[in-house]
Amino acid sequence: MTVIRGAHVLLSKGILCVNVICILLVFNLLSDNFGFILSSVFHLITIYLLLGVILLNLPLQYTIRNLMEKNPHQRQLILGILLCISGFVLLIITTTQLLWICSIPILVSGLDLCLQAIDRKRIELHLLAVASFGYGLVFLILQTIPFSWYIYQQSSLIISHAIGMITRIPFLLGPTASGLNILLVFLTVLISIFLITSKKTSKEILWFNLSLGSLFFIWFFYLILLNVLSYTSNDAENLHPLFFLLCLIPIFSVLLRYRTKETPPGITIPNKRQLKHYLKNGGVWAAGLLFLSTIILTVFVNAGAPPVDTQKVLFYGDHMVGTWDIPEYGKYGKDAVGMFGLWPIYLTTLGYKTEILVENKTQFLSMMQTPNQNITLYMNLTDYTTVTEIQNITSADLNRASIFVVANLNVSFTKHEQAIIWEFIHKGGSLLVIGDHTNVGGIQNPLNELLAPVGIRFRFDAALPFDEKFKWLTCTHLLYHPITFPITSLDELQYGIGASLDISSSSFPIIIGTSALSDEGNQSNGDIAFLGDYEYNKGEQLGDVILVAGAYYGQGKVLVFGDTSSFQNPALPFSYQFVQSSFTWLSSRQTGTTITIQIGISMILLVGAILVYYVFKDRTISFALFPVLLCISLLLTASINPALINTENNDLTGNIVSIDASHNERFTIDSFTETSLNGLNLNLQRNNLLPILLREFSQRKIMASDILIFNAPTKAFTPEEVTVLQSYMTTGGVVILATGYDDKDASLPLLKAFDVDIGSTPLGPVPYVESNLSLYQNEPRFVDSWPVMFKENQTISYYNFTWGNLTFHLVVFIKHGDGGLLVISDSQYLLDKNIESIYDYWPGNILFLKYLLDELRTTEEMQ
Repeated sequence: MTVIRGAHVLLSKGILCVNVICILLVFNLLSDNFGFILSSVFHLITIYLLLGVILLNLPLQYTIRNLMEKNPHQRQLILGILLCISGFVLLIITTTQLLWICSIPILVSGLDLCLQAIDRKRIELHLLAVASFGYGLVFLILQTIPFSWYIYQQSSLIISHAIGMITRIPFLLGPTASGLNILLVFLTVLISIFLITSKKTSKEILWFNLSLGSLFFIWFFYLILLNVLSYTSNDAENLHPLFFLLCLIPIFSVLLRYRTKETPPGITIPNKRQLKHYLKNGGVWAAGLLFLSTIILTVFVNAGAPPVDTQKVLFYGDHMVGTWDIPEYGKYGKDAVGMFGLWPIYLTTLGYKTEILVENKTQFLSMMQTPNQNITLYMNLTDYTTVTEIQNITSADLNRASIFVVANLNVSFTKHEQAIIWEFIHKGGSLLVIGDHTNVGGIQNPLNELLAPVGIRFRFDAALPFDEKFKWLTCTHLLYHPITFPITSLDELQYGIGASLDISSSSFPIIIGTSALSDEGNQSNGDIAFLGDYEYNKGEQLGDVILVAGAYYGQGKVLVFGDTSSFQNPALPFSYQFVQSSFTWLSSRQTGTTITIQIGISMILLVGAILVYYVFKDRTISFALFPVLLCISLLLTASINPALINTENNDLTGNIVSIDASHNERFTIDSFTETSLNGLNLNLQRNNLLPILLREFSQRKIMASDILIFNAPTKAFTPEEVTVLQSYMTTGGVVILATGYDDKDASLPLLKAFDVDIGSTPLGPVPYVESNLSLYQNEPRFVDSWPVMFKENQTISYYNFTWGNLTFHLVVFIKHGDGGLLVISDSQYLLDKNIESIYDYWPGNILFLKYLLDELRTTEEMQ
């Protein structure tokens, strides 16, 4: 018996260790505390870990038998199972870190209730449920209250700097690089254990303090270890798993001593007689106050903008590093892209009125639009925006606008002009400032002088992501804000290499480079824009560099970007939604007063919930109610906020070309790679067309487009989507489908609707002129072509060739209603490597694409 009892105790302790390690690991993975890996990978790992925890603790056969038999705890078992399922569903189907983290206490609470119902209670599960709920609240506060994140970041920077001073090795780490994020998880668990310990004797208090001190000692020891070791920035977080394991020591020292005689209350469904009792229950009131606090904290009050047609955006067009060029014929490859010329054009199509202020209008236009063109200039900046000549910034200039934009300013505004700008902001205007890295072109001092009233500064550095493959996709964290809320994928940011930002307590971060390096510039590197060595040197900030920051000033707002890439011509087809949300917030009625009141009320309610819970003696409700209400409140505001932000009503209008990305098409969003579509975008823009990436198949957005492009889709079209596309073509829309025989299966539903097919005869790189490219450089060139099979009726063949007695058609147009379907039988025809890249281009494809667009225009105009 003694051996059996000992084995049982050993098994129980082993399960306790596994439960604790898995749940703590889950929180660190979901919080991206272990470095730069795609969050989707961490997300998948956590799902399997939690599934393992459930299978380890819950005996399935015994549970099913208890579920089928009538017993006093059957209702509790059913509710526990429902909570487990709800937690899993939230974890799987939601897309935000905040909801992932807040779903965990629901799942753990459900598992705890299930085990109580079948008399297999495990005390650590209730502890973990409370601790995970506490961490969810802490994470929520750090996400939504800017000052809390500022204090959090400064704590890590100050402590790491102090250790560097002691060791005389310069040292500066943000919370992600220093391991403070991991420490926070363990601190939350330790404090939660102490708070719910039934009897806090002096011995228990002493042990808690010793454990708390041990955690901080381990952290300081870890920081010293990081300080003395040599490593590259990419390896800076490789030791975090070791720190995680070390932090388990004080946690287990407390857990293994934990004893309680209290049984966590189960779930009961009140009847009418019990309602009065529940109204007197402190736990019920605490849960209600928590619910209200979370809703008030996470709802976007006054974040919606008034009608955009009443909003004017004023650009300062002089004294800047960069140009207002737009893509035009005669400039190809690296000289064709331009910088900011398309920015006001895209804003105009969103409904904003735009105006560019310059000192010499004639000189500005002549520099931007060269009069000698070998092909007609289709897109003119002045068709979309007004260019106004001024000598100095005046109140009259700013008063006719709602947003003032300053980009890469390299000559300081006068003190009088700065006073006028800040008076404009104080009265309710907004200022958008974008700049770049390492004082390129002398922009650092002018921009920092302008931003001095809100304490935001451009640093003399370049913010570099640790991840060399995925860049910012794995190294970026979005704080909870109306600008970041609509973002569905980090590639919408189109962020490049810019400066990091310093902020003050009166400003706040919006986007953070978590696993990132602040690479200090080099004053002697004038030939390469004063960039540093792209390597980590002790003393450079490692982790949690600020990429985008904001501030409130009077009744107005300030938004600052440390990089200009998101607003440049090549990025706008991919970043336009992010740009749209930025301008929506800038033109909104949200003010610093609004936010202060909102946060204040929320914190009063949260403190009230805590006080009510501990003051009222009667608080006998299941703890599971708290995380459930927390998630319900987050889901509620997540459904309300899109309507409050109101960006969906501001669709692009004009000559829009949508490039579909909802059918797993074969192209990349990386800028100017062999498999990207930047060259296609350039040629669309040359033809006065504005391409945008369609990330989801939206009928409303499709119907607003003139042309819809599918490049080698690999996800099959549904019958409903085919119907939408037919309706779109009937009303004049043109669908361009580029697909070869190998990729055609996904496109067959659409092709069959028009009696079109891709033949199985491989035609390869047409024309076959590899030995004499220069002779055919003004002719179209295909990469991997196949014959298009079609019926002759109402079909135009735009490219074909004859081989022997056979004619092969590679580009055909099938008329449908006022529009039609253009089929290109080559999955690679539209890619950069075939049309135009930053270093190379094929003139024949540029000319052929222009010919096709002209023909499609003619077809539309003839209707």
